[in-house]
Amino acid sequence: MTNPNNFSKEINQLIMMKATYDILSNQDEHSLQNMATSLVDSSQLEFRVDYLNGNMKKVDRIIERYQDRKIPIEKFELSDSSYSDEVFPLFDKWLHIALQNCVKDIIFGAKDIVFGVPRYTSYTLPIFTILAAKSLIELVLMGFCLKYVSLSSGGVANYNSLRKLSISSISLNDNMLQTLLNRFSLIVNLVLEYCYGLEKIELLNLQRIKSDTIKTFRNQRVKIDTPTLEHLYYLDAGEAYLMLDIINVPNLVSLEYIARETKDILKNRDQIPKTFVDDNLQWNCYPRKVILYTTNKMISCFMARFMNMRTSSHARKPLCDKLQEVTPYKFDWENQNWYLVELKSGKLALSRDKFYFLLDW
Repeated sequence: MTNPNNFSKEINQLIMMKATYDILSNQDEHSLQNMATSLVDSSQLEFRVDYLNGNMKKVDRIIERYQDRKIPIEKFELSDSSYSDEVFPLFDKWLHIALQNCVKDIIFGAKDIVFGVPRYTSYTLPIFTILAAKSLIELVLMGFCLKYVSLSSGGVANYNSLRKLSISSISLNDNMLQTLLNRFSLIVNLVLEYCYGLEKIELLNLQRIKSDTIKTFRNQRVKIDTPTLEHLYYLDAGEAYLMLDIINVPNLVSLEYIARETKDILKNRDQIPKTFVDDNLQWNCYPRKVILYTTNKMISCFMARFMNMRTSSHARKPLCDKLQEVTPYKFDWENQNWYLVELKSGKLALSRDKFYFLLDW
């Protein structure tokens, strides 16, 4: 016999796909509404719109049915590329309905963003209203400007329900970022990608953070002091000197570092690995796995630093914190897998490569 819960889940998925198809293809939504009407009020739906393309009235009618029947919205996803001011009041209305209907996940913004350029520069995103929703678990924002949002509108509340925050191509200042982060006391997953207006990114006192992804522009220094962090992905902006400062991350399991190929990087390919390994790894974190994607010349410098850490007899740290063994793997781009390689210094090709180092401390 078919499990009723599974059957309901399949129906919900079909309706979500049907809604997306109808909105994209300009077809009449009558059949969709009939299907939605037949559902019991306890059903949970995903509401997803990829492009409006002149279908604002149709989308509005559909989401009003969610409101009228008080159907809980599990996930609200809206990606629009029109950037027209006339849709902004509807953005507010639809977000309000989603929040009223106990939405758990919101994915909102423009997907066709060109290297971090905010799209909705004239739209005031109700960020604090969104974050105040007690049901919200995941928030993904793309292409908004938060520079001129009033911090006083956020009150003093802590948004303890949120577990994941992802902001990409967002324009904001240091104060706004710190205000937001200070209130995410239970956040587990954080993504910050190409955010304009920031001079520094400081991740401090995040009590339960486990995973962090950071992609920076130039002159954005990153400071991390999060003892619970386990996974860190860091893509730098090709600075002449390393802009990552790891203060205290003792539980770090994996660290992935992607270095852009710039003239500054090539000029300082010896200094950056030295700073990265000697100042961060030996003293403030002991990751089991380090993944590096950069030029082979810099990879060679990293190899030399790891070998020096392993063989050094005058380590300033206790023996238990000293690097005992290094096992290197190289990524096979053709077969999409890793294979064991011999760890040795020396000249490598000029091309970029991806290496994975298994570290035993």
